[in-house]
Amino acid sequence: MDNYQASRMREASYGHSLIPPCQVACPLHMEIGEYVDLVAQGKVLEALQVIRDGNPFPSICAYVCTHPCEDACRRSQVDKPIAIRALKRFAVEFGGDRMIQLEAETTQSEKVAVVGSGPAGLACAYYLRKLGYPVTIFEAYSELGGMLRVGIPQYRLPREVVDTEVQRLIHMGVEIKANTRVISLDLLFDIGYKAVFITVGAHQSLRMGIEGEESPGVIDGATFLREVNLGLKPSLGEEVAVVGGGNVAMDAARAAVRLGASKVSILYRRSRAEMPAGPDEIEQALEEGVETMFLMAPTKMKRENGRLGVTCTRMELGEPDAGGRRRPVPIEDSEFNMEFDTLITAIGQAPQISEDFRLRIGKGSTIQVDPVTLTTNRAGVFAGGDAVTGPATVTQALASGRQAAFRIDDYLRHRYPLVDKEAEETLSGELSPETIEMIRKTERLEPPILPPEARAKEFKAVELIYNWEAAVDEARRCLRCGMGAEILFQDKCATCLTCLRVCPYHVPYLDEGGTIQIPADQCQACGICVAECPARAIVLRKPYDRRHIDEELEHALKSAAESKSKPLIIGFCCQYGLFGTGALASLWRGGKAGIWIVPVLCVAKLEGEHILRAFEMGAEGVFIAGCGEQCSRENTAFWVLQRVERIRRALSQIGLEPERLQTFNLRAAEGDTAEALDNFTGQIGRLCLASVIKQEVKS
Repeated sequence: MDNYQASRMREASYGHSLIPPCQVACPLHMEIGEYVDLVAQGKVLEALQVIRDGNPFPSICAYVCTHPCEDACRRSQVDKPIAIRALKRFAVEFGGDRMIQLEAETTQSEKVAVVGSGPAGLACAYYLRKLGYPVTIFEAYSELGGMLRVGIPQYRLPREVVDTEVQRLIHMGVEIKANTRVISLDLLFDIGYKAVFITVGAHQSLRMGIEGEESPGVIDGATFLREVNLGLKPSLGEEVAVVGGGNVAMDAARAAVRLGASKVSILYRRSRAEMPAGPDEIEQALEEGVETMFLMAPTKMKRENGRLGVTCTRMELGEPDAGGRRRPVPIEDSEFNMEFDTLITAIGQAPQISEDFRLRIGKGSTIQVDPVTLTTNRAGVFAGGDAVTGPATVTQALASGRQAAFRIDDYLRHRYPLVDKEAEETLSGELSPETIEMIRKTERLEPPILPPEARAKEFKAVELIYNWEAAVDEARRCLRCGMGAEILFQDKCATCLTCLRVCPYHVPYLDEGGTIQIPADQCQACGICVAECPARAIVLRKPYDRRHIDEELEHALKSAAESKSKPLIIGFCCQYGLFGTGALASLWRGGKAGIWIVPVLCVAKLEGEHILRAFEMGAEGVFIAGCGEQCSRENTAFWVLQRVERIRRALSQIGLEPERLQTFNLRAAEGDTAEALDNFTGQIGRLCLASVIKQEVKS
């Protein structure tokens, strides 16, 4: 290898992976592909570490994230997207996230006040503490969490999850002042705070603006959910209607079912296709007995004889509005009457900002801020979360809080916002029909949920957790987008067309100029072309896959030399099969003296030189073990066996028996792998003994 090529290999060792669509779609830009792949290998603690590096409160997001990453997942072009949020919850639960205690030291003198303790406020306090600032959270209610505590029912987010995260912040040194409503920002500055972050949420329900809206028995969704979450039990009667089609409407309807209402109906002015609520929320509400009535809207209400009379008009869908949804239009002379005991309105919410804060307010009663710095019209006052955006998702609020913390740090350090590093290249483009056809189709595994009859009686968490095997199987459906192969040394490429011939997915092609191209948006990162390229011109965009083999092999050989165990046998084993409940787990847990395991990210990535290197450094035998039926790649067994046959011929030419190299479990499960390894070990022992006897006879 010449100096240029060696230099380029070192440069490539830092990686040239493209950011996958799931990571781009995530408001926190978490390294989703990394932790999903670690779960697929059964490395749950490592997966949890990656999750915690990108998310201050993963246990909360594991329950209530709206998972835009799944909407962007390219696996949906093949069958269904990866269940990313459910895998995050699996990692959080099995990785022992609740046992983690966070530490922070105070290294800065400037005190910062956070007004409001919703997800944006909690995230801002978390990152400010990590930056070393003394932080105080001011919360008007008796407990922290904002909408996490008073707006989301316990069947979706158990209270103990929020309590755990609050206790972690307290352990970090965040000062908490509950039951403390801030009425003056001037007072905060007067008592020594140098910066203030306003994140008071959007707790004020919007009004419908119709006759009789103030009638007894009409309650807004935010107030209703707040009362329920604070332990009160509003008297609803037997028949309840909920007006709206978002998640708050679904939460209100499902909470009403759990409070004992015999009939709960949702009145929505559009069709189901236009409902902004999550599809899972809608389905679960229907399973629990909630009725849906589409294309209708209340026009007036009146309380008479203990019942609430509601006049509705039927609607039809017209042209799309600014948000892209078709606008509901009343149908003339279509009014009709209905009766309920209680009607809950859930048509939207807005912030309620004190005039005494003297902040500039914009559309929807939201605080106006600079979108880059989150600064308001007052020096030292920042704002974020729903108070700025209007009702948004928990992850969007967390991202806002993180941004605010770093912008406050810039302000207190008297510098302009730090320029972000040059954006990494993102992966875009659809999978081609040819590629899709060759990707193995596998069912998406949904996490188990409580049966409707059980969950409709109480506020226990509806969704359960994957077991280990289900989580690993679901994670292995990931396509590892952006981690595929690229031709790093175009001048070394001999246009031999080997990569075209060996690729199971028909990805490489010869362009009009006679140059081989490997489209990044199509490559499935199987690594076969990398191992088969005779010119060594192709590398994986995530070169850790190859470096990992080199490093593990060197470590195994060094350890074997120190232990002096004989005979020395090196086993290259698929990592996906080694850990957790994988097909090769018994090899890892029951390793014997003289056998050294080298984990490999798919045996298709194992190159001939790795095998020869093992023999060169003194291995008496080498075996390659795949994950059998668990393998999510195409043609892995075929190309590994082709490679093995070439190495066996090379061994014969240098006087070593070809049977010193064996393969196990490459296709379907081939019996007991541990037993097969025992037999192989005995065979190697006999070959070694024969070799010793032969040498003694010669001497």
